[in-house]
Amino acid sequence: MKPISIVMCAAAVLAGCSINSSSPPTAWGKVGVSMLDYRTDGGQCAVLAATANGKEGSNTGIHGESSSKSPANVPNGSAQAGSAAATGGAVGGAGASSSATTNSGSMYRDNASPEFVNRAAEQQRSQEMAAQRYRNDMLKSCLTTRGYTEFELTPQQRAELAQLPQGSEERRAYLYKLGTDAEVLKKQSVPQQK
Repeated sequence: MKPISIVMCAAAVLAGCSINSSSPPTAWGKVGVSMLDYRTDGGQCAVLAATANGKEGSNTGIHGESSSKSPANVPNGSAQAGSAAATGGAVGGAGASSSATTNSGSMYRDNASPEFVNRAAEQQRSQEMAAQRYRNDMLKSCLTTRGYTEFELTPQQRAELAQLPQGSEERRAYLYKLGTDAEVLKKQSVPQQK
């Protein structure tokens, strides 16, 4: 299923627009590029971006605590779990008694405090947003490296684009026509942030 989503993302890169509520829709173009290269570059950059792994918080817990730290201050962690961690033992690991495993509880059990659950959910959202920003940056970097220019679509261009079905040849041809027009790229290019 993942290859299908990567292909869909690839098709949307150059054929679609990045729509963000705080900025106008944009597309990418390059003067003199063939339709085949236009689609190939867009697909390759989309795959690179979709499969990129960010370094954001892969081994962190709530508030950035390393997952290897003691659970003594975690809600619903038992004193036994804290003392086992402090002495270098592992709760529920090899050599731990079965009573420690069944009585110690877990920070993800049903009686975790609502505040803890909210912090965990907020951290998850934050990590997902950071990963999405990283993928977007990778996509932009890849297209820029290949000589493409990001440009804003005018209200008239957006209206015309809205009339064309997503994924259709007509839509791709329209965006390709805009993206290879030197005047469009010159007048509507998005300033690159450094």
